[in-house]
Amino acid sequence: MSLQHTNKVMLQQLVEFMDLIENTHYSVHLSILSGNTIGKHLRHIIEFYQHLFHSYVSDQVIVNYDARRRDHQTEIDKDYAKNQIEKLIESLEKTTSNKEMLLSFSLNERGDVQHISTTFYRELAYNLEHTIHHLAIIKMAVMNHFPDIQLDKDFGVAYSTVQYQNMQQQ
Repeated sequence: MSLQHTNKVMLQQLVEFMDLIENTHYSVHLSILSGNTIGKHLRHIIEFYQHLFHSYVSDQVIVNYDARRRDHQTEIDKDYAKNQIEKLIESLEKTTSNKEMLLSFSLNERGDVQHISTTFYRELAYNLEHTIHHLAIIKMAVMNHFPDIQLDKDFGVAYSTVQYQNMQQQ
């Protein structure tokens, strides 16, 4: 199984989640999320992938997740967000090779910046782990505020944790 395929599976899981949640639940401010919304967490995931794919196809191979769009529509409209995820899956299918890149990120609130060498595959692996992390947060919100939504037991659980748990059950 390839890194692209694993990311595609994760993004498909997001599409399936979007089919389970009502738009009002998607955009309601929740206490367990410190007043944020599930939509804001999904927007965050989506924009990291969007920025990575944009960097992959552009001549400028700098990845700077701090410079993402922050599209408000993505965080309030689940159908719009779902469409964005489906576009990510299409983009992912077009990424057939690794590529040297430069990761740029802020070190502090003053705007000091660090640049480090990276690759597309390394950033794709990072996005996968980043997505799982946010899905775990979303899962807590769903369980706390919308218990009628039934998520898969492995939703938001790292693959290494699932493997470990499976080994413990044997």
